[in-house]
Amino acid sequence: MPFTLYSDFTTAECYALNEQIASLGVGASVRWKGVQHAPGMPEPMRTFDRRGQDQMADEVEMIRRIDPALAIHVPAARPNSSKAIVAAAAVMLKAAARAPGFRDAIYRAYWRDGVDISSMAELHRLADQAGVPRFVDLSHPDGVELAEEWDLDWSTERLGGVPRVIRGDGKILWGFRPHADAAQFFSGASTGGR
Repeated sequence: MPFTLYSDFTTAECYALNEQIASLGVGASVRWKGVQHAPGMPEPMRTFDRRGQDQMADEVEMIRRIDPALAIHVPAARPNSSKAIVAAAAVMLKAAARAPGFRDAIYRAYWRDGVDISSMAELHRLADQAGVPRFVDLSHPDGVELAEEWDLDWSTERLGGVPRVIRGDGKILWGFRPHADAAQFFSGASTGGR
């Protein structure tokens, strides 16, 4: 059964769900679409004030309550994710086999190491790490166009925040859920979602 995932690199739930999808072995049936959760974030990223740091700590703590074993730390800032989303789109179009590994590298660089993923230099480093061929232009206009299509799809679906997974039968997984709930959803079984 096919799945469509709307996700952003800069939310803890999206990172956690990305890791969960990998652990469940269902990534091949999931079509990833990047959308910006917080389009107003700066480039380069700027360190949070006290309030922002507390909000981020709460976001990470919620993930740790659901999955205490997940490797995650509290980043000092939230970057603008538009360049990372366009880069992921460009890799999907020009080197599709490398796209999942590249997305994983972006998520992990931010959520484990606090890397500023609004930096093209960092995105190029992560692309090299993921084995993306150097001929892939991470800011290619086709990638920009695909990212804009994803955003339009997201707006049309009117689902609110991210992450959201839409299953082929129309059922929706809202946010990051405990492993058993996610496994049930991805197996095609009914869950408490829509």
